[in-house]
This record gives sequence, C-alpha cells and structure tokens, in this order.
Amino acid sequence: MISLLVDECYAFDYLSILEVKKDKNPQHEPAWEECRVFLKNQLPEDFDQVINSEEYKNLYDANLKTFDAVAKARSEEPITAKEVDNCNMLRYNCKVALQSKFFSNSSIREVKLS
Repeated sequence: MISLLVDECYAFDYLSILEVKKDKNPQHEPAWEECRVFLKNQLPEDFDQVINSEEYKNLYDANLKTFDAVAKARSEEPITAKEVDNCNMLRYNCKVALQSKFFSNSSIREVKLS
C-alpha cells in the first residue's frame, strides 16, 4: 500500500464510496473499516463530527446516486450521459460543501472543467 496526499474532502469522498460498496455488498466491509480507522487516526478530533454530519450524509447519498447511474449505464438501461454527469457534479458539490464546513483552512485540489 502507498499513502497519497489528498485534501480532506477527497479522503471522505473515498470513505463514502467504500461505504456505498459495503452497503451494496458486505465483502467490502474490511476495506471500508480499514479506511475509516486510518482517517480517524489522522483526524481524531474532527472525524466523528464529520462522519455524523449532514454534509457527509449528502456526500454518501450523492455517491450512491452516482454508483447507481453508472450501474444503469453498464447494464444498458436507459440513462443519458448528462444524467451521469449531473450525478458526478452533485458529488463534487457535496465534497466542496464538506470541505468548506469542516476544513475551510485547507484548499481543494480538484478542479472541475466546464
């Protein structure tokens, strides 16, 4: 394994993606738990507040929606590329909201192109 320097909202986005996968299939629980513990150890004072926040819940919901949209596209169910893009933009906006609320002294490294 390697460690990668990322902004906080990226890390919580990754955790919420793992949580979506865990909730869809319990075999993913070890990866989610390992990531959860890793983040909690780095942010002991902030972790519980973030993970129990409305912003994290919104990020989880946006990732669930994105996951389902991609699954639809893979199975050739009707979904437009614009609908998938809208899900991805919702996810990005949720990441920004989480970063702004809890880590406003840190900048976001991801930039969306229009």
